[in-house]
Amino acid sequence: MPACSEAARGRRCLLGSAVQDNYKTLVASALADGHNIIAESPIDVNIAKQLNILISDMGLPLERIVIDPTIGALGYGLEYAYSIMERARLAALSGDRTLASPFICMAGQEAWKSKEAKEIPGQGAIWEALTATSLIQAGADILVMRHPKAIEETKNHINILFGGK
Repeated sequence: MPACSEAARGRRCLLGSAVQDNYKTLVASALADGHNIIAESPIDVNIAKQLNILISDMGLPLERIVIDPTIGALGYGLEYAYSIMERARLAALSGDRTLASPFICMAGQEAWKSKEAKEIPGQGAIWEALTATSLIQAGADILVMRHPKAIEETKNHINILFGGK
């Protein structure tokens, strides 16, 4: 990652994923090259908070950290991930700056791991869209998706949420 960070110097990339075992190297690269960090925590508010504190203690501002709560897909722990994201959002709204960072969720990756996404042709895109729209409701700010139809359906959902057609 340090070589990738250096190659993209000045482009303000999102480096990831920083975990408790490697965050020092990634933070040093991000600071040196002007990037932001994805802080990955295993669906745990306390670990997410602690990792954000460790990263910010190295000098990277909280505003340059994006949280990856390592979600599960619909039917595979999404309900638990939803509740963790909800707890983090409520803590942030109550003034906890360490949990006020945006969420990035790998909706496509998780949805396509499920057997349901692969069993019936066309069902994978639906599974991914349902996972993504649920994550939006939980407070996701950035979604990483795979299937164009799932992206289209998710965009439609977002437009409806914001009063569009």
